[in-house]
Amino acid sequence: MDEEKNRRRFVDTNVFIYAIQGHPEFGEVSKIILERIDSGEKAVTSQINLAEVCWWLEKHKRSEEIEEEIKLISSIFHLEIIPLDMRDFIAASEFVKKYKIDFNDCISLAVMKRMNISTIYSNDRDFDRTWIKRKFM
Repeated sequence: MDEEKNRRRFVDTNVFIYAIQGHPEFGEVSKIILERIDSGEKAVTSQINLAEVCWWLEKHKRSEEIEEEIKLISSIFHLEIIPLDMRDFIAASEFVKKYKIDFNDCISLAVMKRMNISTIYSNDRDFDRTWIKRKFM
């Protein structure tokens, strides 16, 4: 396996949401990403991303699905869910000023920096303004 395939990638919230909602344009690619991770590709996401999934379900009157979806996400093999710490919040506050993107995305950047991850699975082009490589395929 080459070095690129061995590297961990970060999974942004939109990948989970597109898969959950069966998004007509992005749902299938999101499911493929999650299946690759379940089959052996190493990846991480953070607790804030899980909270965003819960918020999305609640906003769309699907609160009764929160427990099931969180269990499904946490059962994905090779997906590590990273807890946040104060360093992430401090770093994110600096990234907000530097990159002018929303705070939750900056939390993801902070976790990626702390975990030495340089690639994110995301459909959010805001990440293109940062040092990381964004993939959505």
